[in-house]
Amino acid sequence: MDKPEPETRNTQLETLKSSWDHKNTSSNLKPRTLALSLSKGRASNFKSPLTFLNLCRNFTTRNFATHENQMKKHIKNPFEFGKIVGGGQFCNRTHELNEIRSYMLDSYSFWLYSPRRYGKSSLIHKAFAETKGVITIYFDLYNVRSLDDFCKKYAALLAKHLFSWDQEVRDLLKTFTRYFKDLYPKVSFGTDGLPMFSLEKSNITHQLDVETILNIPKQINSGLNAPICIAFDEFQEIKRIDPFLIHWMRSAFQQHPSVSYVFLGSEQSLMEDIFTSSNSPFYEFATKMSLGPISHTDWLDFISENFKSSGFTIHTDILDHMLQISEGHPHFTQFFASVIFDLVRGGLNQSDPEFKELWLNKIIQSQSIIFQTLYDQLTNIQRLILTNIAVLGEEEELFSIKNKERYKLPANSSIVAAINSLIKQSLILKKNHRYHILNPVFKAWLKTI
Repeated sequence: MDKPEPETRNTQLETLKSSWDHKNTSSNLKPRTLALSLSKGRASNFKSPLTFLNLCRNFTTRNFATHENQMKKHIKNPFEFGKIVGGGQFCNRTHELNEIRSYMLDSYSFWLYSPRRYGKSSLIHKAFAETKGVITIYFDLYNVRSLDDFCKKYAALLAKHLFSWDQEVRDLLKTFTRYFKDLYPKVSFGTDGLPMFSLEKSNITHQLDVETILNIPKQINSGLNAPICIAFDEFQEIKRIDPFLIHWMRSAFQQHPSVSYVFLGSEQSLMEDIFTSSNSPFYEFATKMSLGPISHTDWLDFISENFKSSGFTIHTDILDHMLQISEGHPHFTQFFASVIFDLVRGGLNQSDPEFKELWLNKIIQSQSIIFQTLYDQLTNIQRLILTNIAVLGEEEELFSIKNKERYKLPANSSIVAAINSLIKQSLILKKNHRYHILNPVFKAWLKTI
């Protein structure tokens, strides 16, 4: 048979394509069947090789187009957690922000305790960003390994924020040498081509050297014409870094009239020991600032608005139930909201009676292994106390005779010892004469065992 002319072949292809569109697109061969046929090379499923090849092309094109449309239509989850949160992802804290701004502008020092992931770092970053006319420095002590490490990292932060880098390197080095004296300051260049500060002296541990660095803000402040505010995050780590450092800090800081210091911490007993114990160098040095959960009303507005701006709605009963579980905890409220948003975005019906259990069980199951491992390491009395706190009502007292008889609790001395251990492990918190489990997911898990 003679080979068909190109025009004839095109006509045949169009005829085959029309035949396929007419006969098969509706029901005869579904995409899954086609995909299996293509993956297994079953060209025999089709009336001719031309049909098979043509469908390969159409199927691939349609799938890429569908994938591209889905990517274009993807709506970002508006809830953020597990990192410093700012901008539209930051919920309220208006009163606390105003209080911090006032302290900074008046050069008042303050200390703030809150459990981990309660938003204190995000709060201070937002306050720093929104307060004009104040030079701000943030120093996280959590990963500081030693006194020498503290000195070199703190000196680098001071050099970065308090000195003018708009000058020749030679002049800049002379300035650093004048302030840092015998610590051998050095200016080098990073891979980005920008100058970097460092101290070349090894093992900086001598008191005079440490005090030289601690007093830099006072030495340079007169030429800045602006107040300075320095925040130390995870300040309870200071004693671990060096037992004498806290004494040297207090001695230096009390002579810095135009510098305010912020001390943030997540270990309740350690922070209270530093700032409220009469034997501590920092006793009555700074004002205490409180940071509680965010109110139910503020969360209602924040979460509803974020759902709305993303093109979705969250049912009031679902939102109320979620806030009841999260207890206003900033990290977990955003976490819970993000999970619910994912489910709603995926098409799940909030009116389904099982929806409330679905989102919570999804979270509990994702962390159950961690909780089980933690629970296995506790003593029997600690387990009993934790479970009891998890199920206690608002009007019930842990030490009441009725509660002790109901749950067969041991003597008060044993209860107190177990409670103190749980507090040190950051599993529970005492607030307003009541004990609370810090992690609401852990609390929900305890109710299931």
